[in-house]
Amino acid sequence: MNPLVLYFASGESLYSGAALLGLAMVLSPFVKSRWALLSRNVVVWLSSVFMVMACPPFSWATDIAFFLSFLLWYLLSNRARPRRSWLKLQFASTALLFSLLLVLAGLEFTHRRMQSIAGVSDDHLLVLGDSVSSGIDARVPAWPAVFERMTGVPVKNLARPAARTIDGLEMAQSITSADHVILIEIGGNDLLSDVRSKEFDEALDRLLLAVSAPGRTLVMFELPLLPNKIMYGRVQRRLAKKYGVHLIPKRYFIDVIGGTNGTLDGIHLSEAGAHRMAALVAWALSPVLHPPLKSVSSRCNGETKHT
Repeated sequence: MNPLVLYFASGESLYSGAALLGLAMVLSPFVKSRWALLSRNVVVWLSSVFMVMACPPFSWATDIAFFLSFLLWYLLSNRARPRRSWLKLQFASTALLFSLLLVLAGLEFTHRRMQSIAGVSDDHLLVLGDSVSSGIDARVPAWPAVFERMTGVPVKNLARPAARTIDGLEMAQSITSADHVILIEIGGNDLLSDVRSKEFDEALDRLLLAVSAPGRTLVMFELPLLPNKIMYGRVQRRLAKKYGVHLIPKRYFIDVIGGTNGTLDGIHLSEAGAHRMAALVAWALSPVLHPPLKSVSSRCNGETKHT
């Protein structure tokens, strides 16, 4: 997949865009010539594209406030020979926009880091997912199988090819009271098949309601977004907070598929991608997943015989 597409999908372009816009704002008082102003405006709009393509799922109110402050600053900073009163307003608009840049970048950064997953632990993992977790080629092991071999932690993999979020309800019927750690990797097919955000909202709400219970730890992969699908990100974060679900930030999944030979077709994992995905899940869920004692014992006995 194109590295630039992956860069936007990871959401990292928010920070490069914010840095470019901040630099343009700082240099604006020194822009005197027409050519310099034109160059600055090109940088400003380029930075805006980077920020929009990062698809940060801020609220509508936040997006509107930022857009209005950006528009005010842009119009004022392009005025030729402004009056003294306009200069004061220009300074105020610059201070407001710069403050918003810092606050929003800081807020989004809290969603970019992998939070420590805490909760009820277990000796096995249950996976609800789509073809990313089920695999599409019998010759390529799905990442849950690789994870099981890598960690010694058994995996109950309920993932299905082409599954959408609504299909997760049927998968959830196979969950038992013995399943305490559940990983949800689903929603990508909703996004790509143009399911309306309202339908996705309802389906994910029903799924999380069905799987959440006292004594369970729920973890969900955050979806990489498109500019016209930002509502999906808002839905995921709101419902994750509602049901106490730990989110794995989208940039980690992008790192998996963006690595060397990570996918078969740009999305579905190759063998190399499956190993990276398994390592990611093992690292993220290490506080709540532990191999069964018999697995540890057999490993130790095998190492003893080998030595």
